Amino acid sequence: MLKNIGHVWCEIKAAGSIKAKLVILLFRLSTIYQSPNVLLKMISVPFVVLNKVINEWLFCVEIPHRTQIGFGLKIYHPHCIVVNYDVIIGANCTLRQGVTIGSVINHEGHVTKSPVLGNQVELGANAILLGDITLGDNVKVGAGTVVTKSLAAGKVVVGYGIRELN
Repeated sequence: MLKNIGHVWCEIKAAGSIKAKLVILLFRLSTIYQSPNVLLKMISVPFVVLNKVINEWLFCVEIPHRTQIGFGLKIYHPHCIVVNYDVIIGANCTLRQGVTIGSVINHEGHVTKSPVLGNQVELGANAILLGDITLGDNVKVGAGTVVTKSLAAGKVVVGYGIRELN
């Protein structure tokens, strides 16, 4: 994180609203906790707490500090967003209000892996991605779409049960 301050600064400058800027800043600062450096870990503890209190409890944006997200994250209307801790999101991705990305409990009662998103993935409002799936680069998921199957790069999907547009 510290070696990427320039990326974080650009990411925050590009974020639209003050709320989006704060959500992204607190998330990025909380990720310093992943550092193997004990001093950095100790310094980052308040940011982990602030990420929990402000982002999760106040803004209802649940992006745990352990989540791997590439730089260039955009969040429009940051509210009611839930991202599981083991989700991997590529660079320059866009999330909108109501997005849920996480694991499911399969038929055997085991928790699956969470989705992996490529670069430049765009998720519409209330899009839901569930289970051990992969979305390739440049995938667009329309508002309210539930995705439970992997999607190849460049796909555009909309609607209940997924309808591919290209």
